[in-house]
Amino acid sequence: MPDPKRPDPKRRAPASRPGKGGGRPRGATPIRREPRAIEARPAPEPAPEIEEGDEPTGVIEPIRKAIADAAEQQSEQRLGSAARRAAILAAVVCVLTLTIAGPVRTYFAQRTEMKQLVDAEAQLRSQIADLEQQKLKLADPVYIAAQARERLGFVMPGDIPYQVQLPPGAAPVEAPGVDPAKPPSGQPWYTSLWHTIADAPHGVSQIPSAPDLPAPGVPEVPPAPIPPGPGG
Repeated sequence: MPDPKRPDPKRRAPASRPGKGGGRPRGATPIRREPRAIEARPAPEPAPEIEEGDEPTGVIEPIRKAIADAAEQQSEQRLGSAARRAAILAAVVCVLTLTIAGPVRTYFAQRTEMKQLVDAEAQLRSQIADLEQQKLKLADPVYIAAQARERLGFVMPGDIPYQVQLPPGAAPVEAPGVDPAKPPSGQPWYTSLWHTIADAPHGVSQIPSAPDLPAPGVPEVPPAPIPPGPGG
């Protein structure tokens, strides 16, 4: 059993607790603080006043030069940046031109080809319409008979053909208001040859021309007698 008069060793003394300053020990001499000497700072001198018209050349000239150099450098930088931008823009335009040139050329080529095909289609349709009309005409017996009579000189049974023969050197008389017949254009050579052969008269003999007769009123002179030769 502990002695009640004896202090507990685990309990700290009041002077040793943290956060609380211990009391001054008895018998300690107080510390004397020496007063600090305050140094007197000199007052700043006032800036010299610059009168009008009296400029310090040594101070202003460097400032002006620095400002001019800075402005020149900025202008050079601006010009350099503008040149770079122009070069980049030109390169981009060239790339876009080369990229678009192929498709644009193909587009115009296809457009031209399409126009040619449309014209060819219209021409073929016109030819088809003409052939359809000829087909309808050839299906008509009256048209066939008229073509046989006109081109080949055929006649129907019981008909008598007549053909007018003009004297040589006489030009045929054209009816007034009728255009002269023009040779068909755009037809193959064998069609033109067939027209040439078919348009000529067939089966009708030409009338022989009369022999040349002497002019009337001129008597014929008999030939002179031949004298006999020597010894005859």
